[in-house]
Amino acid sequence: FPMLAVSAATGFRLGAIGPWLFEHLGIVRVYTKVPGHAADRGRPFTLRRGQTVGDVARLVHRDLGHALRYARLWGASGFDGQQVGPEHHVADRDVVELHV
Repeated sequence: FPMLAVSAATGFRLGAIGPWLFEHLGIVRVYTKVPGHAADRGRPFTLRRGQTVGDVARLVHRDLGHALRYARLWGASGFDGQQVGPEHHVADRDVVELHV
């Protein structure tokens, strides 16, 4: 089993717990934005590693998953402003702009 040594008494590596858990649990955070506005980084959608832009659209609204034509993406899984389809895999901290 993977482990991470930390100390509550001294504070040793307490800041490393969050990123370590996200990495080892396979969780990615995806932010959404409305066209023409800044990304809402206050409340990310959480998905499993390997899920797609279509899965993000279904989390936003069930009907949006069926109506999604394409998305624009900023982040590690593509270059900034890249147009992607619903089958594109998202990465941690990606920003997705959904278009119907």
